[in-house]
Amino acid sequence: MNKKAILCVILTIVCSFRAFQLYWSSTRELRSTDGHSWLPLKKKKVFTETTRIDRLKNDSIILDIHLSRYRPKGHTHHFLHFIQSIIPVVKPKFVVVTGDLTDAKDKKRVTSQQYIDEWDTYQQAIEEKVDVDWYDIRGNHDCFDLPSWQSRVNYYRTHGKSAGLVEQGKGVYSWQVNQPMGDYQFVAIDACPKRGPSRPLNFFGYLTSKTMDQLEKALTYKPFNHTFVFSHYPTSTMVFGVSNKGRTFRDLASHYSLGDVLKSYDPVTKSLELELGDMKEHGLYRVVAVDHDLISFVDIQLPMKQIAKKGPVNALGLVYPMHSNKSIIWPEIIHPPPSILITNPKDARFSIPTKEPLWRIRQSTHIRFLVFSESDTQDLSVEVSIDGKVHSEQALFVGDTKNPLWAVAWDASLYEDRKPHKLSVKVTTIDGVVGASSSVFRVDTNRAKIKGGSGEFIIKSKMSTVLICISLFTITTMLCLLLIPKFYAPQHQDDFSSKNRMNRLLLRIHTIDQVTTKSRYQRLQKQILIWSLRFLKLPQDQVTVWYITFFYILALLTLPWFRADFIPSGDSLAERYGTFYMWGMVFANEWVPIADTWLFATDQIVFDIFVFFFLVVWRGTDASDLTCRGGLNDTSRHVKLRRQMNEMAWFKGLEMVYWLWRSSELIALSSFYGGIWPTLVQNLLVYWMLFVGAVLGWGKNGVFTKKKAKNRFLYLVEGCVSCQQQQQKQDMYTDKTTISDEKKERQYTSSTSITATTLTQEEEQQKVGRKKNTLKQ
Repeated sequence: MNKKAILCVILTIVCSFRAFQLYWSSTRELRSTDGHSWLPLKKKKVFTETTRIDRLKNDSIILDIHLSRYRPKGHTHHFLHFIQSIIPVVKPKFVVVTGDLTDAKDKKRVTSQQYIDEWDTYQQAIEEKVDVDWYDIRGNHDCFDLPSWQSRVNYYRTHGKSAGLVEQGKGVYSWQVNQPMGDYQFVAIDACPKRGPSRPLNFFGYLTSKTMDQLEKALTYKPFNHTFVFSHYPTSTMVFGVSNKGRTFRDLASHYSLGDVLKSYDPVTKSLELELGDMKEHGLYRVVAVDHDLISFVDIQLPMKQIAKKGPVNALGLVYPMHSNKSIIWPEIIHPPPSILITNPKDARFSIPTKEPLWRIRQSTHIRFLVFSESDTQDLSVEVSIDGKVHSEQALFVGDTKNPLWAVAWDASLYEDRKPHKLSVKVTTIDGVVGASSSVFRVDTNRAKIKGGSGEFIIKSKMSTVLICISLFTITTMLCLLLIPKFYAPQHQDDFSSKNRMNRLLLRIHTIDQVTTKSRYQRLQKQILIWSLRFLKLPQDQVTVWYITFFYILALLTLPWFRADFIPSGDSLAERYGTFYMWGMVFANEWVPIADTWLFATDQIVFDIFVFFFLVVWRGTDASDLTCRGGLNDTSRHVKLRRQMNEMAWFKGLEMVYWLWRSSELIALSSFYGGIWPTLVQNLLVYWMLFVGAVLGWGKNGVFTKKKAKNRFLYLVEGCVSCQQQQQKQDMYTDKTTISDEKKERQYTSSTSITATTLTQEEEQQKVGRKKNTLKQ
């Protein structure tokens, strides 16, 4: 029994309880106080629509203005053009701005704070030119570096048009439009965190249980023909609490028809979610209309060719379009081309079958569309085509100054073939300026695919849940890969069971290597066996790495990661400094359950821990550990093997470049939140990166570690027939070489003796000859 492994498992269990306690504390504000947070709610019947509809209405939506004191391109310039040149043409009943009213970023886009001049421009422009109802909500940029709602730098509270409604409704406010055609409700949600950190850890929004109570009250107290919900944050980037009646956001979503997020249809809540591109760079705005309870919209772009690429700046290089008397410096008026919004037949890609009377399309007698243009109706030429064929009937203007409605007679029964069709409308002014729009329609009440691509996939996913799952799954996987091999690690130097276990793995690897043509399954099996061997070797070959990695992972679950100056504009240290956990942020013992912590945690866990853990484990073996001796024909012990990829010089260079990149991310974090102290010094992540750098450089098979000579030799695996045969061949070759050497040595010795004997006899004969010569003389 491995006592150390059991102690590590117990420690893991204890830390898991601590992690759950942190999660429970961080999500306290999201849970119901009446104990309904875990109870499923019985689905209620969705309110039905009324049938007395004979007119239509339209409103306008703009998103992400980003009024900036430093960005002369787009931003403020586009916003002023919209107010001055677009609103008088569209004549909406009201305008909704769904957040990011200001940019709140510095010139280098590194730090962020609230600038009073950006808010002054926003407020003054509305007061000078806007004569329609105007509603706004905050976005994440409007919450950058914001200690609280009551803070002196919460300029939305003093400059926002609907700030009073937000404060009164505790984050949710609504308004109703009552028309002869029916009653409609519009709900705006402020999902900004109650303490807004500076960028970049301020991307997600959340609704507490109390805010969910307000939303539930707004959505359920009375039936409406349609309810529209506006929020800056897509639902995929929000964390939702549970109301005191136990209702989740999905339960409440069944009570509204249209939400302002990415283009997607939710078949569960039967609601349509649509995101609009931003005004700051793309100059986009949206016009929404309701025709016989069919909701239609069109996204329109400002005439970018008529707008200067950059707006005016003052002597200090700041975009400040205001005179000394605080009045706006308005740009020149632009002249947009005709814009068309087709209202019947409705675009089938954005139909809501359970909340819209789609059967009315089949019964309708006219195609209807709105044309927004500066030109008089008699100066417009309209052409309608279906499936590329020009429609025979003439378009007639049947609206008024508020609703520029056009109609074209048609026979809807001609298109009852259960197929989608394309309707196109082109409008030409007397000056030759052309505007066009098209839609995909069906008359059988079925929906057409939105084909929103990646955007549709994003909105269908719950990003906060996905991030949590990725982080916890990665941590769990690494703990399992650490703990399971620990049970099989040798407990003493003569632990033969562990050695036999390693030998059995190598034997199976060698058996697969002996197959000439390996199948896909055999190749996969071999890789699984190789990595199993590497993980088993980690606790015994790299003990320090194993323990530090294990304790570091547990520390991430249970300890704060770092402390930083998240809100520099705070008046006290308690407002400014917060503690970062993967479960959320803590300011003065108050949790902020912002999901940005999970985004950051996922990035660190996957790229800074798992990747390096993978690289270190990979170093646990080399080619000599895995190559079968029988797979090589060379009988010499000094065999040149093909090295593993991670042993190549270029790969080790990439490892160091990757380490430098990941380290620079932490250095960048200090530039966002208060410098070296405490963001780097009091940061667990920094010490982990220092440890990883040392291991990559001087650890086993490190960049600066000289490879041991023994790794040049192939090892004999017990039980491997091929290895044993090759060993026998090598032994025979060695024996033959030894015998041959001995024979040569004996022959050399014998020939040397004979030569020596021959030389001695000649010398004696020479001596005798010399003596005879001497006697003769």
